[in-house]
Amino acid sequence: MTEFYFIRHGVTPLNQQHRFCGSGIDTPLAPVGIAGARQAGRFLQDVTFAHAYTSPLQRAQATLENVLAMNQMAQVPISILPDLREINLGDWDGDVLADHKDEVQCQYYFNQPERFDATIVHAESYADLEKRGRRALLQIFQENPAGNVLIASHGVLLMTLLQRVLGVPVSEIRRHGVLDNTSVTQLNSTDGTHFTKKMWNETSFLQSTKGA
Repeated sequence: MTEFYFIRHGVTPLNQQHRFCGSGIDTPLAPVGIAGARQAGRFLQDVTFAHAYTSPLQRAQATLENVLAMNQMAQVPISILPDLREINLGDWDGDVLADHKDEVQCQYYFNQPERFDATIVHAESYADLEKRGRRALLQIFQENPAGNVLIASHGVLLMTLLQRVLGVPVSEIRRHGVLDNTSVTQLNSTDGTHFTKKMWNETSFLQSTKGA
């Protein structure tokens, strides 16, 4: 059995500005995001990871590096998986969310994902996002059929992928919102395709970072 520990990247300046931040935007972490990643690292400091995986985007890579800097175990090998990158948001990437709130496709994107037509805004569909996410999980499992693995990725990718592998219909994947920045979610699997939830969107380790 493989234990998958998923962490969403830390807070970025675009998160703070309430902007769309898909795979077309390679933003760094904000200071509060670095602090959060280190707090997550202390939360996971006693877990021995066989391998760590990250999206190629710098916000995920920096989060992973800060988490592992706090780890008390042996040095962990790191692999970059392009399939772990955030959803491509096409024409919206970098824009202020509020500027699109009245658009039909934006309303579908946030409230009725099963009706979202990504082609209209030159974005990536939820179906394609899920497909590559599942491909990444299977690869990770095949490389680590036992032990603990750490995966640094993104809010919409993780929300979509993890809800779907747990059997949640596409129409309901946004019901509980996107996973929080630097949250830790733990699932396990014996085959890389079927998963059991052990911990979801855990953020109790985050301390107040106001003014950071």
